[in-house]
Amino acid sequence: MKYISLGAVLESSTEHIVKVSHCGIDYTLTQELASLWLDGRFRFAEAGNPIEMKALNQLYRMGLVMTADDSEAGEYRALTRCRMVPVKRKNPHLGLRGDEKTVMLWLREAGLVLTMAELTYLMDRKVRPELGLLGQENKQALVERIYTKDTIFDNVLENQMEHVPSREKTVKLVLGLLKKKHIVML
Repeated sequence: MKYISLGAVLESSTEHIVKVSHCGIDYTLTQELASLWLDGRFRFAEAGNPIEMKALNQLYRMGLVMTADDSEAGEYRALTRCRMVPVKRKNPHLGLRGDEKTVMLWLREAGLVLTMAELTYLMDRKVRPELGLLGQENKQALVERIYTKDTIFDNVLENQMEHVPSREKTVKLVLGLLKKKHIVML
């Protein structure tokens, strides 16, 4: 089963003991739990044997992983249930190019925590991160840009964005930012 890890590693972690913070709770992971969590830290990893599956289920119950089904949109669906949080950096766009910079700008400056579906919508519609859509003072304008009479109902946007051509590209961009340690998943 595919999964991605949630939470941030604490500085007090060691080579054999991984300490993870997630939603205000600190967890100490060792052995199989630590290994599985680390495997999914920057990408979708896979657990296959019964021991890994048992450990993965334990991590899931702890809220430290999000599982993905094996369908074409499985990774997208899993990411819609995660929160993408930008890491605080002095130079937040250093090492990023093109659409990676655009995604990072949306995640950092939107004035609200964007969901995967909202980010996919913005990327699919090629909405540029302009001053009138960024920051706390403009979050209502951004919400009105994304949510229309066709997308306002529960899960409609998530379902619509599952079928747009830019879905896979947006998933890859988000996973690239995760791998480059520009964001963490919560």
